[in-house]
Amino acid sequence: MKNKEILYLPGYIVVILAGLLVSGCWTSVKGSHPLIQKNPATPHASVYFIRPRSERFMGMADNRVTVSLDKQPLIELVKGEYTLAQLRPGQTWISIDNQTTFGPAHRIKDESRSRSFTFAAGKTYYIAINPVDGEFRGVYFLPKMLDFSEAQKISRHLRAVGSARWNSIPDDSN
Repeated sequence: MKNKEILYLPGYIVVILAGLLVSGCWTSVKGSHPLIQKNPATPHASVYFIRPRSERFMGMADNRVTVSLDKQPLIELVKGEYTLAQLRPGQTWISIDNQTTFGPAHRIKDESRSRSFTFAAGKTYYIAINPVDGEFRGVYFLPKMLDFSEAQKISRHLRAVGSARWNSIPDDSN
């Protein structure tokens, strides 16, 4: 009887690991990033990074994108997710890195686009990660500042991951 129980154990492990992968439990902000404010008592800016769903299938551009601050990776997000990071106030460059296919041969290339943002202590910001279809040149992503009402509307049907699970964007639709 014990041998049969042992045979079924690996199946349970596979199911548990698959569930963890699907649930996005490993999506988190890199706490070692130099712009993360580690001490909650110190003034910081709350910044939500929002990756909306796209209207259609976009091939490789549907994969994870890497959000970097000042050329250092902060987080990877998939479509339909958003998260929260407590950042040190000041100016920073936000870059969105992704892979895409381009041209008639559908070759793979890396894309990266950046914009500068300034964050003030005690304020909350919402950054959308929007795809731009360059047709035969491939798809790239641009970070764009949203106001609170836009962020509410977009995030209503998205999955909160990382710190946003405990501090989600409030929904006024009730």
